[in-house]
Amino acid sequence: DIELIPDGSTVAAFIKEAKWDEGREEDGYPNFIKIQWMVEKPEELARRVVFQKLWVKAPDPKAKDSAKADAKRDKALATLATIDANAGGKLASNGGEPNDDQLALALQNKEMVISVKVWEMGDAKGNWVSAIRPKGTELKVPETKEAKGGNTSKDIDDDIPF
Repeated sequence: DIELIPDGSTVAAFIKEAKWDEGREEDGYPNFIKIQWMVEKPEELARRVVFQKLWVKAPDPKAKDSAKADAKRDKALATLATIDANAGGKLASNGGEPNDDQLALALQNKEMVISVKVWEMGDAKGNWVSAIRPKGTELKVPETKEAKGGNTSKDIDDDIPF
């Protein structure tokens, strides 16, 4: 039971791992770049991890149609370009498709600022990266109900003994 990073947070993080990964068999094993972000600041969220998939090569199998798949790929390519620019631009200067070693060398351990949202599917919840910004961008963590003291609604209990 890992606590989620509050929805709408902006945190300082670095890429702990960046590598190519293979999708599921039922989707035809499409390749994507898997990124593992490690939060550094603020201190109360430090050491939390957020995973990100960038479908820069193959279409995202969850896309409803080819137009949406193309749009998602374009967004993934723009996101990778932003990450690379914030990390020093080594991927762009290499040209061509990077291998795992080039991804690691160019992207890992470079601090950036990420905006984090919460996703929900049925009973499952998790965090996802909604934006990447340069190091030095202002950090923020919205207050949650739990931080304010939990549920503030008044419970009425008919079994009160007085």
